[in-house]
Amino acid sequence: MNMDDLTIGEAKRLTSIFGDSAKLNNGMVGKYVIVRCRDAGVHAGVLESHNGRECVLTEARRLWYWKPANGAAFLSGVAEDGLDAKSKVGKPVSRIHLTENCEIIRCSSVAESSIREQANYNEK
Repeated sequence: MNMDDLTIGEAKRLTSIFGDSAKLNNGMVGKYVIVRCRDAGVHAGVLESHNGRECVLTEARRLWYWKPANGAAFLSGVAEDGLDAKSKVGKPVSRIHLTENCEIIRCSSVAESSIREQANYNEK
């Protein structure tokens, strides 16, 4: 099969075999997200790629201790309202590969700014 000469039908069959990653990622690739991992804790950053329970983040920060701002609840509150000043956030790393992801939550622009601007915990 010559990939350059695929018919629409052949392309559809290939998509059904390998899956449609655009649907799987729900439009979050390239967006700022929070990822909860089974063993690695909670991280925030730009979702570069996602495959099953693995993902790669760029511009990533570990949320060592997180408390949602504005009295919000749960990690989804952090993704929506950002971090309380008492939160402890690690220094940014350029790229991290995370495994055993439990959830990926897209951040609001308010939350993204809050996480990006939080002081590095080890430098307070």
